[in-house]
Amino acid sequence: MIKNCFMDEQPNFIKEVKINGKKIATVKALSRNDRAEIEEKSTTKELKNGEIVVKFNFQKMQLVRMKCALSGKGSWEFDRDITIENIGLLPENYFNAIDQAIQEMDSFNKEDIEKNLNKQSD
Repeated sequence: MIKNCFMDEQPNFIKEVKINGKKIATVKALSRNDRAEIEEKSTTKELKNGEIVVKFNFQKMQLVRMKCALSGKGSWEFDRDITIENIGLLPENYFNAIDQAIQEMDSFNKEDIEKNLNKQSD
């Protein structure tokens, strides 16, 4: 039986975000479901001259990605709900710190899962 191969079972699935030693948030790694939601909510498609034109909104992608990472097993220490609107109102230093933590987590799970599976197959 293969054990501990799911993303949320990895030791680095959750990461605390701190500024000046003070915890401001906890972010979780993004799952495939999160990525699908991010893509769905940050792209639009329209038909122009018989062709489908896909438009990507980078700002919306950042906001939705952050909401996904803060939801579920993620959290923040602010006195407002985690919403797209409130994320967009964060001061730049908080926004950037949370965004950077999410970026840092983007590849860790893939590597951790592969290492775990390789150990089990030995």
